[in-house]
Amino acid sequence: MVSKRSEVSRRHNAGTHTSHTSTSYYVTFQVASGDRMELPVSGSEYGMLAEGDYGDLTFQGTRYLRFERK
Repeated sequence: MVSKRSEVSRRHNAGTHTSHTSTSYYVTFQVASGDRMELPVSGSEYGMLAEGDYGDLTFQGTRYLRFERK
């Protein structure tokens, strides 16, 4: 695992004077070919991963399925 980042977005409804904040989490993996891919992950997965982790990544297209540390 190469890096991780989070992105906070805020929406405000002027009519109801309410706002909503959400956080999206992304992790960048480098695969055996040397290619890098950034995948969205859940907040709990984001918290469990650390830069420099090494292991087996399972994904489907752009969908993260799991990461098993070695």
